[in-house]
Amino acid sequence: MRLERWLDQRGGIASREDVVRAGFGPAAVTNASVRSIGRRWIATANAPSELVAAAEQRALLACSSAAVHRGLAILHRPSELHLWASPRAHPPGAADGVRRHRSLSMVPPARGTLLESVPDMLAHVAHCLPHVEALVVWESAIRKGLVEPAELRRYRWLHPVAEGLRREAGDRSDSLLETIAADLLRHAGVPFQQQVPIQGHRVDLLVGARLVVEVDGFEFHDGAQRRRDLEQDARLQLAGYRVLRFAYADLVGRPDHVLMMIRRHLALVGS
Repeated sequence: MRLERWLDQRGGIASREDVVRAGFGPAAVTNASVRSIGRRWIATANAPSELVAAAEQRALLACSSAAVHRGLAILHRPSELHLWASPRAHPPGAADGVRRHRSLSMVPPARGTLLESVPDMLAHVAHCLPHVEALVVWESAIRKGLVEPAELRRYRWLHPVAEGLRREAGDRSDSLLETIAADLLRHAGVPFQQQVPIQGHRVDLLVGARLVVEVDGFEFHDGAQRRRDLEQDARLQLAGYRVLRFAYADLVGRPDHVLMMIRRHLALVGS
């Protein structure tokens, strides 16, 4: 196998140690269409730009940039590249569009990686992002199987904000929007349950005893799914439930309106 293909199968970039360990000698590196980044890294033209930048800065991809790289849900893509380096390290000078994190790591970085650990990523996200945006990333990491709620309890979160997120983050939310809706209700003191089976179908949130809140939003559904949603809403209404649906624009742009509507309808059906 050529070095270029081997690298591309591993994300387009690897440490020289891993390249040598895989059996590629100096000649293979010289004859391949690859570039050297400092003394440690070798990359192809297909390497993600954020990992190349981390290698150039002798750092690890961190915080919300690491979340985006891992494919996690996030409300707003970071406007800066977030990198982490040990407080004892001496990275290159300041670079435009780069935000550096220099805290002590919770999990020692693995050899041959340009990506900080999941717990360190979550800790940095907790400090950098507003509460609900950080919670979206934390619960996305849980849904994606990168970490489990029980595992989060084993770490010592040094900052009270991260510890608060650890207590709140769970595996009940099926989507970014459900995380936002649940957080909105939780902090407003409104009683609710998530993923409750009713009439042979799981609803996103059951508020009180008779108010169903679905948060997927009409704009995300094709015609067939929309018809199924309306049929399910009709079945719930015949069974005595009131149904509210909220879209991304509602939950992200008008949370106060969402909360007002929920409280108003909750008063009509009783808690």
